[in-house]
Amino acid sequence: RMVPALPRSLDAAADRAGLLARLGTGPLLIGLDFDGTLAPIVDRPEAAGIDGAMRSRLATLAALVPTAVISGRDLEDLGGRASVPGAILVGSHGIEIAYPDSGVERAPGLEQSDSELGTLIARLRKATAELSGVLVEPKRHSVAVHWRLAGPDEEAAAERVVAEAAGSFPAFRIGRGKKVAEFRPAIERDKGSAIGLLRDHAAAGGTVPAVLYIGDDVTDEDAFRVLDPETDAGILVADPPRTSAAGWCLPDTEAVAAFLDRLIEARRRLSP
Repeated sequence: RMVPALPRSLDAAADRAGLLARLGTGPLLIGLDFDGTLAPIVDRPEAAGIDGAMRSRLATLAALVPTAVISGRDLEDLGGRASVPGAILVGSHGIEIAYPDSGVERAPGLEQSDSELGTLIARLRKATAELSGVLVEPKRHSVAVHWRLAGPDEEAAAERVVAEAAGSFPAFRIGRGKKVAEFRPAIERDKGSAIGLLRDHAAAGGTVPAVLYIGDDVTDEDAFRVLDPETDAGILVADPPRTSAAGWCLPDTEAVAAFLDRLIEARRRLSP
């Protein structure tokens, strides 16, 4: 399994070609984070989106190999931003999975946290109402507190609010990301376990696929950690690179788009 280290840059043409050659043949499953990977990071989560070129790119990939967009956003939100024909959508860090050939699968054990979610959201909104730049983002099964727009004092106050609420709502656990804390159901489901479920689903035909996973956030480390460095590939999106369980690194969403275009070319050579 992947050991945290500084990922290797894919700037070098030889390294990029070697990885594409490995991913260009054989059964493959692609997992892609949304914010910061397919869509540029923005100050307000509701403003994030992908352009027509990225939407077309996703549809092309999904027609070639099983392709999933895996996000902390809930399915309804993610579907409005990244739904393309054939793509699998994974929302709420793996709690919700929508396969194109079947309905939505949700993790078991959500009853307690779902019943308390409204009360938690109300508490967080009240506690952060006077904190400039702190946003509360309700989701179907969770709620996130963002402070990307906040100053140091407001950020510290938001952290205190999160810590105090966490002690009162044991049906939730705290997940961390870039300038965000999220109250998620305290069940065993994350982006890593989602990759396992997707791999099992793709292997139903008899062949276990290699996995390519690309992501930029702390939550994507859960996915990187379950990858096999001998057969799979994890690519961190970060500039400069940071220590990660991913083996490779790309600087930004534009570099991700260019890499996916090259992967499409490689996979198309296999198609009849």
